[in-house]
Amino acid sequence: MNKLLLDFIGKYKESVDRGIAEELEKRMKEVGEISPHLVPILEAMKELSVGGKRLRAMLVILGYEMSGKEVDDEVIKAGVVMELFHLGLLIQDDFMDRDLVRRGVKTLIARYDDPHVGNFVSMLAGDYTFGWGMEKFSKLKFSNSQIVGAMAVWGKYFTRVGYGQTLDGLDIADDETILKILSIKSGEYSCVLPLLLGASLGGADTALINKLEQYGMELGWVFQLRDDWLGYDKDMAKKGKRTYATMYGREKTEEAIMEHMKESKTSLRGLSSQAQIMCSSLVEWVGAREN
Repeated sequence: MNKLLLDFIGKYKESVDRGIAEELEKRMKEVGEISPHLVPILEAMKELSVGGKRLRAMLVILGYEMSGKEVDDEVIKAGVVMELFHLGLLIQDDFMDRDLVRRGVKTLIARYDDPHVGNFVSMLAGDYTFGWGMEKFSKLKFSNSQIVGAMAVWGKYFTRVGYGQTLDGLDIADDETILKILSIKSGEYSCVLPLLLGASLGGADTALINKLEQYGMELGWVFQLRDDWLGYDKDMAKKGKRTYATMYGREKTEEAIMEHMKESKTSLRGLSSQAQIMCSSLVEWVGAREN
């Protein structure tokens, strides 16, 4: 990993981790005042929140920085919101995929003997994070126009990841649908959304927003294709599990990763040299990571 990227992550990741832990502690006290029966759900969510690369929070911060603004506590909070949103989607994803373990921790559905209870608790726990996000956004110290711009981005891509999740759950097997799911659930949600969220909070102009959207889609494809490549053996063992790698094989997946890496760098033309180095380093790391 390039030193510039390492320094960037090292500068902000601890603050994001701390912000997530503090928010979940706050919410645990909140639900404890409502009913002790809700507390175990928040305890499980806190366990599941630990670890991860915090890629989405880093992209929020990067988008903000690229808009010409100096990073402060408010945009760190926006990164925390993005990670909490991600936590909520992962919990719902575990329910949809019937996964019992994530990062060595029991998922919410695995904590209930009654499958129906595990299912509805997982869906509602995901909803908690979406509500928390709206509340935290409303309190960020940005101008009204910046908040409105960010909320417009949030609403658009929040809805679109829902569309992607629906198609995934319907288990439609044609190639066009599978590729559309990958595009919406990874390219848009994992990378375009956080980049544009940060850039909107920074008051970025249309030209930069468009460039970040292009780059984010390419970065998202690299991210998902590498995930598929890494999960090939496990996914092949799951009957009916369709990913790019299981559809086309590891060799073609590697070729697609390289093509999208190339396109991502082309999309950066016109940005500052430092921004190009940072974004190029990020896509190279994502395309070669081992977990």
